[in-house]
Amino acid sequence: MREMVVAAIQMASELGQAKLNAAYMCRWLERARVSGAQMVFFPECSLTGYSTAQASEIAIAADDEAIALLEYHASMLGVAVGYGFVERDAAVELPYVTYVVAYGEDRLVYRKSHLGASEQPYFSQGNELPVADIAGVCIGVQLCWEGHIPDIAATLRARGAELLLTPHAGGLGGTRRVDSWCRYLPARAQDNGMYVLACNALWPEGYQSSSMTERGGHGGGLIAFAPDGSLLESYDGDDEHMLALRIGGVLPREMKSGGMMNISFFDRRRPELYER
Repeated sequence: MREMVVAAIQMASELGQAKLNAAYMCRWLERARVSGAQMVFFPECSLTGYSTAQASEIAIAADDEAIALLEYHASMLGVAVGYGFVERDAAVELPYVTYVVAYGEDRLVYRKSHLGASEQPYFSQGNELPVADIAGVCIGVQLCWEGHIPDIAATLRARGAELLLTPHAGGLGGTRRVDSWCRYLPARAQDNGMYVLACNALWPEGYQSSSMTERGGHGGGLIAFAPDGSLLESYDGDDEHMLALRIGGVLPREMKSGGMMNISFFDRRRPELYER
Protein backbone atom coordinates (compact mmCIF):
# COMPACT_ATOMS: atom_id res chain seq x y z
CA MET A 1 0.00 0.00 0.00
CA ARG A 2 1.24 3.47 -0.85
CA GLU A 3 2.53 5.39 2.17
CA MET A 4 1.03 8.82 2.76
CA VAL A 5 -0.15 11.27 5.39
CA VAL A 6 -3.90 11.44 5.86
CA ALA A 7 -5.83 13.93 7.97
CA ALA A 8 -9.29 13.59 9.52
CA ILE A 9 -11.18 16.69 10.60
CA GLN A 10 -13.60 17.13 13.50
CA MET A 11 -15.73 20.21 12.80
CA ALA A 12 -19.18 21.77 13.06
CA SER A 13 -21.21 22.69 9.98
CA GLU A 14 -23.89 25.34 9.56
CA LEU A 15 -27.14 23.65 8.61
CA GLY A 16 -28.13 24.34 5.02
CA GLN A 17 -25.18 26.70 4.37
CA ALA A 18 -23.17 24.66 1.87
CA LYS A 19 -21.19 27.53 0.38
CA LEU A 20 -20.25 28.89 3.80
CA ASN A 21 -19.23 25.42 4.98
CA ALA A 22 -17.19 24.85 1.81
CA ALA A 23 -15.22 28.05 2.41
CA TYR A 24 -14.52 26.98 5.98
CA MET A 25 -13.48 23.49 4.85
CA CYS A 26 -11.07 25.08 2.36
CA ARG A 27 -9.25 26.70 5.28
CA TRP A 28 -8.98 23.29 6.94
CA LEU A 29 -7.52 21.94 3.70
CA GLU A 30 -4.83 24.59 3.83
CA ARG A 31 -3.96 23.75 7.44
CA ALA A 32 -3.85 20.05 6.64
CA ARG A 33 -1.59 20.61 3.65
CA VAL A 34 0.84 22.59 5.79
CA SER A 35 0.93 19.57 8.12
CA GLY A 36 1.97 17.39 5.17
CA ALA A 37 -1.39 15.74 4.52
CA GLN A 38 -2.05 14.30 1.07
CA MET A 39 -5.61 13.21 1.86
CA VAL A 40 -8.11 15.13 4.01
CA PHE A 41 -11.41 13.68 5.21
CA PHE A 42 -14.39 15.52 6.68
CA PRO A 43 -17.42 14.12 8.59
CA GLU A 44 -20.67 12.81 7.18
CA CYS A 45 -22.81 15.64 5.71
CA SER A 46 -20.04 18.15 6.47
CA LEU A 47 -20.96 20.32 3.48
CA THR A 48 -24.69 20.72 4.14
CA GLY A 49 -24.96 19.82 7.80
CA TYR A 50 -27.03 16.84 8.89
CA SER A 51 -30.77 16.79 9.48
CA THR A 52 -33.55 14.26 8.97
CA ALA A 53 -36.66 16.43 9.13
CA GLN A 54 -35.04 19.18 7.02
CA ALA A 55 -33.23 16.85 4.65
CA SER A 56 -35.10 17.91 1.51
CA GLU A 57 -34.66 21.60 2.36
CA ILE A 58 -30.89 21.47 2.79
CA ALA A 59 -30.18 19.03 -0.06
CA ILE A 60 -27.93 20.19 -2.91
CA ALA A 61 -27.23 18.73 -6.35
CA ALA A 62 -23.94 17.03 -7.23
CA ASP A 63 -23.03 20.00 -9.45
CA ASP A 64 -23.60 22.64 -6.74
CA GLU A 65 -21.16 25.55 -6.69
CA ALA A 66 -20.14 24.71 -3.11
CA ILE A 67 -18.88 21.31 -4.27
CA ALA A 68 -17.06 22.88 -7.19
CA LEU A 69 -15.40 25.38 -4.83
CA LEU A 70 -14.22 22.71 -2.39
CA GLU A 71 -12.89 20.35 -5.05
CA TYR A 72 -11.16 23.15 -6.96
CA HIS A 73 -9.38 24.33 -3.82
CA ALA A 74 -8.29 20.77 -3.03
CA SER A 75 -6.91 20.34 -6.54
CA MET A 76 -4.97 23.61 -6.27
CA LEU A 77 -3.41 22.34 -3.04
CA GLY A 78 -2.74 18.92 -4.54
CA VAL A 79 -4.68 16.99 -1.91
CA ALA A 80 -7.48 14.44 -2.09
CA VAL A 81 -10.63 15.51 -0.25
CA GLY A 82 -13.45 13.48 1.27
CA TYR A 83 -16.69 15.27 2.13
CA GLY A 84 -20.33 14.47 2.79
CA PHE A 85 -23.61 16.15 1.85
CA VAL A 86 -27.33 15.62 1.56
CA GLU A 87 -27.76 15.08 -2.19
CA ARG A 88 -30.76 16.10 -4.25
CA ASP A 89 -31.28 13.83 -7.26
CA ALA A 90 -34.16 14.27 -9.69
CA ALA A 91 -34.36 10.51 -10.20
CA VAL A 92 -35.60 9.87 -6.64
CA GLU A 93 -38.21 11.49 -4.42
CA LEU A 94 -36.08 11.69 -1.27
CA PRO A 95 -32.45 12.86 -1.09
CA TYR A 96 -29.41 10.67 -0.51
CA VAL A 97 -26.80 10.81 2.25
CA THR A 98 -23.76 10.98 -0.03
CA TYR A 99 -20.02 10.89 0.55
CA VAL A 100 -17.45 11.77 -2.11
CA VAL A 101 -13.68 11.35 -2.21
CA ALA A 102 -12.09 13.30 -5.05
CA TYR A 103 -8.57 13.80 -6.37
CA GLY A 104 -8.27 15.15 -9.91
CA GLU A 105 -9.96 12.62 -12.17
CA ASP A 106 -10.05 10.01 -9.41
CA ARG A 107 -13.47 9.92 -7.79
CA LEU A 108 -15.48 7.81 -5.36
CA VAL A 109 -19.20 8.50 -4.88
CA TYR A 110 -20.99 6.56 -2.16
CA ARG A 111 -24.67 6.87 -1.26
CA LYS A 112 -25.52 5.53 2.18
CA SER A 113 -26.83 2.02 1.60
CA HIS A 114 -27.99 1.07 5.11
CA LEU A 115 -30.19 3.78 6.60
CA GLY A 116 -30.88 4.04 10.30
CA ALA A 117 -34.46 3.70 11.49
CA SER A 118 -34.77 7.45 12.04
CA GLU A 119 -33.38 8.14 8.54
CA GLN A 120 -35.65 5.87 6.50
CA PRO A 121 -38.62 8.27 6.24
CA TYR A 122 -36.39 11.11 4.99
CA PHE A 123 -33.72 9.63 2.70
CA SER A 124 -33.40 7.36 -0.31
CA GLN A 125 -31.21 4.32 0.14
CA GLY A 126 -28.18 3.73 -2.08
CA ASN A 127 -27.65 0.30 -3.61
CA GLU A 128 -23.93 0.17 -4.36
CA LEU A 129 -20.76 -0.50 -2.33
CA PRO A 130 -18.08 1.06 -4.54
CA VAL A 131 -14.34 1.35 -4.06
CA ALA A 132 -12.00 3.61 -6.00
CA ASP A 133 -8.30 4.18 -6.42
CA ILE A 134 -7.72 7.67 -5.05
CA ALA A 135 -4.19 9.02 -5.36
CA GLY A 136 -2.82 5.47 -5.39
CA VAL A 137 -4.83 4.11 -2.43
CA CYS A 138 -7.91 1.91 -2.79
CA ILE A 139 -10.63 3.45 -0.63
CA GLY A 140 -14.05 2.31 0.57
CA VAL A 141 -16.63 4.17 2.67
CA GLN A 142 -19.20 3.15 5.26
CA LEU A 143 -21.15 5.90 6.98
CA CYS A 144 -21.81 6.26 10.68
CA TRP A 145 -23.70 3.27 12.14
CA GLU A 146 -22.89 1.17 9.02
CA GLY A 147 -19.58 0.43 10.74
CA HIS A 148 -21.45 -2.10 12.86
CA ILE A 149 -22.25 -4.23 9.77
CA PRO A 150 -19.29 -6.57 9.06
CA ASP A 151 -20.58 -7.49 5.58
CA ILE A 152 -20.05 -3.95 4.31
CA ALA A 153 -16.38 -3.89 5.29
CA ALA A 154 -15.83 -7.42 3.97
CA THR A 155 -17.41 -6.54 0.63
CA LEU A 156 -15.23 -3.45 0.27
CA ARG A 157 -12.17 -5.53 1.16
CA ALA A 158 -13.17 -8.11 -1.46
CA ARG A 159 -13.14 -5.27 -3.97
CA GLY A 160 -9.63 -4.26 -2.95
CA ALA A 161 -10.08 -1.60 -0.26
CA GLU A 162 -6.91 -0.76 1.68
CA LEU A 163 -8.36 2.17 3.62
CA LEU A 164 -11.87 2.18 5.08
CA LEU A 165 -13.38 5.57 5.91
CA THR A 166 -16.16 5.79 8.49
CA PRO A 167 -17.37 9.40 8.63
CA HIS A 168 -20.06 10.11 11.27
CA ALA A 169 -22.67 12.74 12.08
CA GLY A 170 -23.72 11.41 15.48
CA GLY A 171 -24.59 13.10 18.76
CA LEU A 172 -22.53 10.73 20.89
CA GLY A 173 -19.16 12.34 21.56
CA GLY A 174 -16.15 12.50 23.84
CA THR A 175 -14.81 9.40 25.53
CA ARG A 176 -18.13 7.62 24.98
CA ARG A 177 -17.72 7.95 21.22
CA VAL A 178 -14.13 6.71 21.25
CA ASP A 179 -15.02 3.85 23.63
CA SER A 180 -17.85 2.84 21.29
CA TRP A 181 -15.56 2.80 18.26
CA CYS A 182 -13.02 0.72 20.15
CA ARG A 183 -15.61 -2.05 20.59
CA TYR A 184 -16.16 -2.74 16.89
CA LEU A 185 -13.90 -0.83 14.49
CA PRO A 186 -10.76 -2.83 15.45
CA ALA A 187 -12.55 -5.92 14.14
CA ARG A 188 -13.31 -4.19 10.81
CA ALA A 189 -9.59 -3.42 10.55
CA GLN A 190 -8.08 -6.72 11.67
CA ASP A 191 -10.52 -9.12 10.02
CA ASN A 192 -10.01 -7.41 6.66
CA GLY A 193 -6.38 -6.34 7.05
CA MET A 194 -6.92 -2.66 6.22
CA TYR A 195 -6.65 0.76 7.81
CA VAL A 196 -9.83 2.19 9.35
CA LEU A 197 -10.22 5.92 9.89
CA ALA A 198 -13.26 7.54 11.54
CA CYS A 199 -14.26 11.16 12.16
CA ASN A 200 -17.41 12.60 13.70
CA ALA A 201 -19.12 15.95 13.27
CA LEU A 202 -19.52 18.42 16.11
CA TRP A 203 -23.04 19.58 16.92
CA PRO A 204 -23.40 23.23 18.00
CA GLU A 205 -25.72 24.11 20.88
CA GLY A 206 -29.32 24.20 19.71
CA TYR A 207 -28.52 22.29 16.52
CA GLN A 208 -29.06 18.76 17.70
CA SER A 209 -32.15 17.16 19.15
CA SER A 210 -32.63 16.90 22.91
CA SER A 211 -32.55 13.10 22.62
CA MET A 212 -29.02 13.29 21.23
CA THR A 213 -27.97 15.60 24.05
CA GLU A 214 -29.38 13.19 26.60
CA ARG A 215 -27.45 10.29 25.06
CA GLY A 216 -24.20 12.09 25.77
CA GLY A 217 -22.17 14.89 24.31
CA HIS A 218 -22.30 17.10 21.27
CA GLY A 219 -20.62 14.82 18.79
CA GLY A 220 -16.99 14.83 17.81
CA GLY A 221 -14.31 12.17 17.90
CA LEU A 222 -11.40 11.05 15.74
CA ILE A 223 -9.77 7.63 15.59
CA ALA A 224 -7.52 5.47 13.42
CA PHE A 225 -6.77 1.74 13.49
CA ALA A 226 -3.94 -0.22 11.85
CA PRO A 227 -4.59 -3.33 9.71
CA ASP A 228 -3.83 -5.54 12.71
CA GLY A 229 -6.61 -3.85 14.69
CA SER A 230 -4.29 -1.87 16.95
CA LEU A 231 -5.12 1.71 17.84
CA LEU A 232 -2.93 4.24 16.03
CA GLU A 233 -4.32 7.46 17.45
CA SER A 234 -7.54 8.95 18.81
CA TYR A 235 -8.99 12.25 20.00
CA ASP A 236 -12.01 12.74 22.26
CA GLY A 237 -12.02 16.50 22.83
CA ASP A 238 -15.07 18.63 22.02
CA ASP A 239 -13.27 21.34 20.03
CA GLU A 240 -12.60 21.51 16.31
CA HIS A 241 -9.53 19.41 15.70
CA MET A 242 -7.40 17.64 13.09
CA LEU A 243 -5.79 14.23 13.41
CA ALA A 244 -2.95 13.68 10.90
CA LEU A 245 -0.96 10.46 10.64
CA ARG A 246 1.08 8.41 8.22
CA ILE A 247 -0.41 5.18 6.90
CA GLY A 248 0.61 2.59 4.32
CA GLY A 249 3.27 -0.05 3.85
CA VAL A 250 2.93 -3.81 3.67
CA LEU A 251 -0.58 -5.10 4.42
CA PRO A 252 -1.35 -8.62 5.73
CA ARG A 253 -2.67 -9.59 2.30
CA GLU A 254 0.80 -8.91 0.87
CA MET A 255 2.72 -11.00 3.39
CA LYS A 256 3.71 -14.64 3.23
CA SER A 257 1.84 -16.35 6.03
CA GLY A 258 4.24 -17.22 8.82
CA GLY A 259 1.76 -17.94 11.60
CA MET A 260 -0.94 -15.92 13.29
CA MET A 261 1.18 -12.77 13.51
CA ASN A 262 0.66 -11.78 9.89
CA ILE A 263 -2.15 -14.01 8.66
CA SER A 264 -4.67 -12.54 6.24
CA PHE A 265 -7.92 -13.72 7.81
CA PHE A 266 -9.91 -12.48 4.84
CA ASP A 267 -8.01 -14.74 2.44
CA ARG A 268 -8.81 -17.80 4.58
CA ARG A 269 -12.57 -17.41 4.10
CA ARG A 270 -14.68 -20.00 2.26
CA PRO A 271 -17.47 -17.96 0.64
CA GLU A 272 -19.02 -21.04 -0.96
CA LEU A 273 -20.11 -22.10 2.52
CA TYR A 274 -21.56 -18.77 3.53
CA GLU A 275 -23.79 -18.47 0.45
CA ARG A 276 -25.78 -21.51 1.61
